[in-house]
Amino acid sequence: MPDDPNVVPKSAVLQSITAEANGFYGVVVTVASTFLGGSLLFLEKFAPARSSWSIVVMALGWISLVASIGCIARIRFMNLRSGKLALRDQYDEAMKIDEHTDMLSNWSQWLLIGGMSALVIMGVLNFNQIRTEPMNKQNSGLGPLDKSIPYGSLKPSTPAPTQQTPSPPQSAPANSPQQSDSKK
Repeated sequence: MPDDPNVVPKSAVLQSITAEANGFYGVVVTVASTFLGGSLLFLEKFAPARSSWSIVVMALGWISLVASIGCIARIRFMNLRSGKLALRDQYDEAMKIDEHTDMLSNWSQWLLIGGMSALVIMGVLNFNQIRTEPMNKQNSGLGPLDKSIPYGSLKPSTPAPTQQTPSPPQSAPANSPQQSDSKK
């Protein structure tokens, strides 16, 4: 029966399970850290009005995401121990560790979903404020450093001294009435 094409060796199954587990762990850690980092980075846009309920919801979301990442870290550590025990043919002890890691894997998944949900709910509840806050800030008075000054509009605060130039002697116009009277 070893040549039967329908029989898959245990090593191939173990390799497939290991690859899937690595993919799952990678996705959980990536998504959790992305949500955590994004919400912290854009906190002023994410929750412009920080009321007590919004701080509680965000804190629950952040704690859930960090706990999800922590569960994955613990799972990876425990998998190493389980593998060492299996190599020593201590399968019963390895199975106990595997049951524990299965529980942590479920917790990690639910904590990730709970943390993401809390942050999404927070964003949805603050959507109206997120949309209107930047417009209100743009229409409000600009600070002294935010105003621009057109080029050439600056004038010195004290007028520069002007030089007095002698005015040329005034001569009578050529067709003045005095000249025309003297010719007569």
